[in-house]
Amino acid sequence: MKARKGMIFFIAVMTALLVSGCNDNVQTEEEIVTPKQEEEAEDAGDLGGQEEGVEGTDENGEGIAQQVQAPETYVWEENSDTISVKVNAPVIVPKGEGFKTFQVTARTYTQEDYDRISQTILKGATLWDRDYEQMEKSHGFTREEIDEAIANFEANKANGGKYENTGKNVDYDEVIREWEALREGAPEEAIIIDVPSVVSYSPGEEYSEENRLSGYATVDGENYLVSVDNNLRDDWRWITFEVSAERSKGNFTPVVAGDETGVDVEQFPIKELKDEAEKMMADMGFTEFTAAGDEFFRTYAWNEELEALSEYNQDGYGLHFTRTLEGIPVTYTNSEGTAMENNADTSWPYEKLDIIFDTEGIADFKWSNPYSIEKLSDETVFLIPFSDIQGIFQEMIFKKYDDFLEASDVELSLEIDEVHLGYMRVMDKGNVMEGTMIPVWDFFGSETICNHDGETYTNNAPYTSCLTINAIDGTIIDRDLGY
Repeated sequence: MKARKGMIFFIAVMTALLVSGCNDNVQTEEEIVTPKQEEEAEDAGDLGGQEEGVEGTDENGEGIAQQVQAPETYVWEENSDTISVKVNAPVIVPKGEGFKTFQVTARTYTQEDYDRISQTILKGATLWDRDYEQMEKSHGFTREEIDEAIANFEANKANGGKYENTGKNVDYDEVIREWEALREGAPEEAIIIDVPSVVSYSPGEEYSEENRLSGYATVDGENYLVSVDNNLRDDWRWITFEVSAERSKGNFTPVVAGDETGVDVEQFPIKELKDEAEKMMADMGFTEFTAAGDEFFRTYAWNEELEALSEYNQDGYGLHFTRTLEGIPVTYTNSEGTAMENNADTSWPYEKLDIIFDTEGIADFKWSNPYSIEKLSDETVFLIPFSDIQGIFQEMIFKKYDDFLEASDVELSLEIDEVHLGYMRVMDKGNVMEGTMIPVWDFFGSETICNHDGETYTNNAPYTSCLTINAIDGTIIDRDLGY
């Protein structure tokens, strides 16, 4: 119970930090300062780091590296009364002559998107589903499936387990009677119908089933759930295209930091899986995307009866892909971009594309919130020198957290282990309809909080950007808000 309360405390503190730390009052020009020169540091590790880009200047001494004049490593350390910051990080600068400006708008999935993904992952298999109208009396279950559920309930009842539904304890006998009633109208075998593989989109103000395609595909004896949600609206900007193996008993999410030791790494031939994922991306026509990082995943599910994680949780290994714009990648972070402020009606999540493998092959493909990109100019933008970026970081990293920490009686330690220059989609405050790709510096690392009782809680999830700085003008960007 103490550990659970500690985690709740950590989440609450970090949420408040993120909400209070990055806002308009930290984006004033008079707060931009010039830093001191720094020393060299050690290289960062592999898993969990950005995969695209080069360190230092390019081979011709021109282009982006020449503009920013960044060192290969950045080392710095400073403390205040409540915050300590330690930087020991490689500085990753992409190759290229310069960054350009691109306009970004949200788009829906097309039939062409579906066809090329289906041909590669599903081998062109047709979609099917259960006929829930014909199986209405059994809520879509077969007699065998109902018998199995009843047997599980009876076994749990005999072992003294508790059944919880919507937060209330339910009598097992009542639950069993409900399932026995379903059994009376259940067919011996599932009634199957074909599902037309048609992707459509009709603009509107309400959710529409016509904008959603869902069904199963059977490939080499394995069933895959296919879901294309095209319900893009002015007040709802989150849409997804997902293909997930039925054998996965839950949704894959990144392994909680600290749990990596529980993953049997030998099950995952990482180099071969990377090669396979990149070949799949090429076969699907995603030539404008590149691998931006990797990490281990797990299907987390909670067993209410045992008050523990389900025994059916599975491990996986996956890669994150991001767009490239004329060879320069969009930087991947673990922020979804879904935060809102000032009574905003909606947010605009970032585009993400992940491919995840389990021990049997591809387990999940998920592409969220696709972009439409239009170049606004062939002119490259001016990038301020990295020496100025250092100065901005060294002042603003304290300003981001100071006010909250002084009122909360906790101390914060930040360790920065990678500094990365790349594209980011930003939008004007209050405008979720369009945005711009601009160059930004991200300072990746971990955050550790120590409360007044001496207990410490660490957020060292991969791809956590502790501060994001506009590489053009030095202003601070809140990644969770998108501006």
